[in-house]
Amino acid sequence: MTLSLPAAPLKRAGLVFTFLWFLIGGIGHFLLPGFFVSICPPWVPEPLAVVVLSGIAEIALALQLIPLRTRRWAGYALLALIAAVTPVHIWMLMVPERFPQFPVALLWLRLVIQAAFFANVWWSTRPDQRMSPST
Repeated sequence: MTLSLPAAPLKRAGLVFTFLWFLIGGIGHFLLPGFFVSICPPWVPEPLAVVVLSGIAEIALALQLIPLRTRRWAGYALLALIAAVTPVHIWMLMVPERFPQFPVALLWLRLVIQAAFFANVWWSTRPDQRMSPST
């Protein structure tokens, strides 16, 4: 396995952030399963199983960001995962009275951050563009 970080410091930071976000978040699914189950919408079947499976997916995909050969694929899979959990965030915003511990402004902010995070995952998992010499 070859670790090859992006050359650009900002892109490298974006990739490291993405790795840590999903690794720590995935572990969180096992340390605080009750919290994650509590934010599952009622239409999610078997919420605990979904929480466990999504935790496994987050950890596994974070680890697939390390090798260069699997990074792009892992990026696509993480984008799909982000898209898959976005309805949970929208649902929480639609029924904020169920979540009095979260200010409504924070629920809105989370959607904005989610969009920015989606862009970061896309950008940070793309291969570096090598400049070709001019002829």
